[in-house]
Amino acid sequence: MAERNWNHGVTDPEVQMKSVRHGLYALAAALCGTLAAASANEPLDFNVSVTLSPKAAAKLQATHEGITASASYYGDPTPAAAKHADEVGHIDLGNEQVAAPGSAGPVHFSGGNVATDRLGWIQGGVKVNVNVFSSRHSDPDNILACDFIDGSLAAVIKAQPVTIHCGLIAENLETRMKP
Repeated sequence: MAERNWNHGVTDPEVQMKSVRHGLYALAAALCGTLAAASANEPLDFNVSVTLSPKAAAKLQATHEGITASASYYGDPTPAAAKHADEVGHIDLGNEQVAAPGSAGPVHFSGGNVATDRLGWIQGGVKVNVNVFSSRHSDPDNILACDFIDGSLAAVIKAQPVTIHCGLIAENLETRMKP
């Protein structure tokens, strides 16, 4: 049986290695494109439910204060995109703020501000950090201490609506990371 020549007659080891490297680069690029396409198809919107302690609810109502919920979308950079990472080593994908009345209730984040053109720069999926605070209409300082979200967006979507409980800072209530 004749031996098949898999290197197309090229016998120079340096040329063979270049060919292997080019093949690996093409494979890596194809995989990154597949991962980016998968990330682009993942949902980016989610819901939270804000609850208030009785004291916080009374204070917000008495002062006609609102609530602001803020979501910061981010991800861990791929090795090729590390140069685009921020000062804490993440790829910033955008922010979204939702103003709500000063009472308990649902808050919807649309994900509309996410920089989808950067999804190919991240690995491990989109992450989100959510903070809730007073809107500072009646007081220049935030008066609420609230639970927060910091982690996988997929986990948040799976657990939605995630309950974020808020109390007055003066109440010294324990806050928790969710979901």
